[in-house]
Amino acid sequence: MGRSTKLEYIVVLSKLLTKGARYGFIDITTSTLGNEIMKSQQASSNILLELERMRFIERSRVAHGYKIRVTKEGFSEVKRLSLVLNSAVNLFNQELCFEGRVVSGVGEGAYYMSLEGYRKQFEKKIGYIPFLGTLNLEISDDLSIENRENLESRNCYFINGFSDPNRSYGWVKCYPAIINNNKKIKSHLLILERTHHAKNMLELISPINLKRVLSIRNGDYVDFKIKNI
Repeated sequence: MGRSTKLEYIVVLSKLLTKGARYGFIDITTSTLGNEIMKSQQASSNILLELERMRFIERSRVAHGYKIRVTKEGFSEVKRLSLVLNSAVNLFNQELCFEGRVVSGVGEGAYYMSLEGYRKQFEKKIGYIPFLGTLNLEISDDLSIENRENLESRNCYFINGFSDPNRSYGWVKCYPAIINNNKKIKSHLLILERTHHAKNMLELISPINLKRVLSIRNGDYVDFKIKNI
């Protein structure tokens, strides 16, 4: 039943555990429980009946109602969900690591970096005007590809799109990056709203010429990680 356990059941189990119901029977009325979980007395009573049916709690009748204890199964269910949530939170806080092979670009990055509508925003939001050109990396390993998908949920510096008399330009997301574990070099990974690149092609910008400063050329492999903002 674990995966189908309703969230409100987990909330009730958690409330009971905080009151000591893991170690023995506790006194709690359905009215009190209802107030704590913002449900009616009848709704809280129904939840307890269902938890008892699922063998997540035990109830013992007393003169004024019932005493309640959370079973090993009930505690295990709360613990299981806790581990899932902790894993999700820790994953979000982790730095995302990538490995990419340096490849030639098509000049797209240099063109966009030259546009004043972007350059002013770069200077204001990430603290520098990028070198005219991007470091283009092709990723192929499973971890990098998975992290490319995870990237979408991370905080970023958002560069707004704009228009000129000829056309409109899309937004750009900038993610702070550390290349080859060199924390002295400022760099950002770009995700563009409009690009000819596939998702396995990534672009890095910096105020410097990354190829020259890092002494890298096409075919070399580069490691970088995305920092949390």
